[in-house]
Amino acid sequence: MATLTPTLTLVSTDTASDSLSVSVTDSLTVTPPSENASRTSIATGSAQALIDSNSAFQYIYIKNESGENATDFLQVKLGGNALIRLDVGEFCYMPLYNGHAVTAEAYGGACVVEYGYWTKG
Repeated sequence: MATLTPTLTLVSTDTASDSLSVSVTDSLTVTPPSENASRTSIATGSAQALIDSNSAFQYIYIKNESGENATDFLQVKLGGNALIRLDVGEFCYMPLYNGHAVTAEAYGGACVVEYGYWTKG
């Protein structure tokens, strides 16, 4: 078994009257199958599979690395439902129940997506 260490830090001085400073870290045990950060080009016009169907609980990471234009974005579907929009430079990381295909479709122009997944141990 391997260990994955996710860290999330949120910092702002102007989102509210009080400053924001939150940082959380976890240590996760993971097992195969997994896919360390990979990149692929996502075209417009149809959703393309990032994860065909996860057979076990997984942690997933998706980032819209680049687009042809600053206004391009990715629509990410989980189990066939459009639930996430990622503009160029944005990312998401989340735990995902098993049995869900993860697909992405570019809007505006083709996008390069970086993604990875790790199975909970």
